[in-house]
This record gives sequence, C-alpha cells and structure tokens, in this order.
Amino acid sequence: MFAYRNLRLARDSRMMSQSELTQRTGISQATLSKIEKGLVNVTDSQIKTLSETLEYPISFFEEEIPSSQDNTMFYRKRQSLRAKDLTFLESKITILGHCIDEMQESIELPEFRIPHCEVSPDLAADEIAFRIRTWLRIAPGPIDNFVSLLEKNGIVVVFLFGVDSDKFDGVSAFNQSNTPIMWINGSMPNDRKRFTLAHELGHIVMHLRSEDFDKPEEEKEKEANLFAAEFLLPKIPCREDLHALRYKDLALKKMYWKVSKAFIVQRAWQLGCITDKTKKYFFVTLGRNGERKKEAGLVYLDTPQAVRKMVDLHLTELGYSYTELSEMMGLLEKDIHRDLRGERYPTNKIFLFPSTFATEQSNKE
Repeated sequence: MFAYRNLRLARDSRMMSQSELTQRTGISQATLSKIEKGLVNVTDSQIKTLSETLEYPISFFEEEIPSSQDNTMFYRKRQSLRAKDLTFLESKITILGHCIDEMQESIELPEFRIPHCEVSPDLAADEIAFRIRTWLRIAPGPIDNFVSLLEKNGIVVVFLFGVDSDKFDGVSAFNQSNTPIMWINGSMPNDRKRFTLAHELGHIVMHLRSEDFDKPEEEKEKEANLFAAEFLLPKIPCREDLHALRYKDLALKKMYWKVSKAFIVQRAWQLGCITDKTKKYFFVTLGRNGERKKEAGLVYLDTPQAVRKMVDLHLTELGYSYTELSEMMGLLEKDIHRDLRGERYPTNKIFLFPSTFATEQSNKE
C-alpha cells in the first residue's frame, strides 16, 4: 500500500513545491494533490517516477512515518524563518527520527537518566542547571567534549544542514522510542552550537517532561536561556574569573570557556563583574570590529557519534549491506552517509566512547 502522507514529507524535505514536482515528473498538480490526500490510487509507474525524482527508495513510500509535530518540540528560531524552511525542518526531523527509531530496534543506546526538574518559586532555572552539573559530575569550569557528555547520558545529538544559520538554532524532541534527540543547526559557529546544546538541555530537563501545558513559550525560553548561562558559565568560578573584565581579555576568555565573546560580556554583566557602562562599551566595540555577526576566534566542539555508530554497527555487527539498510530506513545510501553518518562534519577531532553500544542478542543470532 502506498503511504500517501510520506509523499508530502519527501517533497518538503527536498524543498519542492507541488508545481515544481509536476514540472519534473509530468504528473499533473491536480493528481499530485489528490495523491498526497490519499484520494486516488497510484500506479507503479508513478511511484517509480516519484521515487527517482524525490531521491527516496520505493520502500520509503511503503510504510507511513509517524509525524514528529507535537507539543514536545521547542524551536529556537528567528521570526524571519520562512514557512518553507520550517516545513523542511519538520520533514527532515520526522524522517531522520524515524530512521533512528528503526535502528533502535536492534541497537541499545545509553540509558537516559538525567532527572526532570521544574522551575518553582523555590527553585530557579540557574539553580537547576547547577544541580544538573553536579549530577553529571562536571568539574567547575568549562565543559569539554560537550556532545559526548550528552550522548553518554542518553541524549542523541544530530547536526542538521540546509537551513540559514541566522534563522534556526535547534529543537529538542523525544522520538517514538522515548529517546531525547537534539536537532542542531550544523552550519552555526561552534560557540553558538554550544549555547544551543545547553539551551536545549534546559528544555529537556525542565519542560519536555512537564505536565504544565499552560506556561507561556516565552517564559520557557527565558528559563532555558538562564539554564544555559549557568550550565556553561557557572557563577561561582565566573565571578572570580570575569571580575573587572577587560576588552582585551575576551579572546582568551572565549578560548577558555568555549563560548562567544558576546555571551561572556552578557554573563559578566549578569554576575555584577562589569557595569552597565562597560557592557555597552564592549558591545559597541565588538560592533565596530565587525564581531557582532561573526566573531573572531574558533571554539572547539566535538562531533556527534551516536547515530553514526548505530549505522556502523548495523553494517558490521548485524551484517547489513548498504542496500538492506537503505530499504529498512527508506533513505538512499548517499543520504545515509550525509545525514546519519555525518560525513560532512568537521574532522578536526573525534571523541570515541569508552565502550560500544550493546546490541540485542536476538539480532546477532
């Protein structure tokens, strides 16, 4: 049976309108519209044409993929994010999330055990961040191998590409297997990625498992920002390190704390390490030096490994070929390499887990 809803997913993931698909396939727009709504039967010839044009194997259209659009998702996006970009993101997240679900039937990820804490009159978001750092046994100071830390604690991180980095930062969601996944814009500078990872961790800790459905989204965003500030720049060591901060110190502070200069300035002001006047001077100077949009200085961030290892374990331990993997997940081999194995990621350094993921014994036999 043809999974008609998957046709819209495939089209959105390729950022293709119905009229564009009509031009490329010769199938009328009226027919395509009815196919997407499940109102007409699809011929084998049409399926083959759609499969080749949209670059998805025929197996992609054989089983309906559950939608990921629900209340567990939080977008850090700019108001200028186009509807076309948003549908692209939602379709990619839905499709790749389904692929991760498929692989989790055979691969066991590290258990997600990070506790849920909600903001209350007696417990602010920054205090929650302090407690989570303590629970994760993070030493005072900057966080090394941030992505690995998250993945070893059961959070899957995926870098997405294809959307303007000024319009989308990240989103978090639990997949069908109840695994938290952070979908992060892979085109952003590493300092912005690190803030987004901490921000999304705040959502996972404080909001995604909450039963308070009435809290305004704006309030949740403020709480996640406060969580990220304390998680990345904890106040106890930062009050000492950023005291009487000077502009010429920002480059070294950025390298040490692995966050942006602008974030350091804002945090120093929040902690009372600099005055309003000094904060304004720092930001004006950053602007004059052309660093408000693109800062000088690189920040290290390790690359995601969990999904890549899941793919590799299917190919090695479970004996799948790329053809079989393509059929199972409904992705062409080139998309498996790009979107799941992350072969476009920077390769300056790769952090390996001390132990491989366990596989279910039944799938080894």
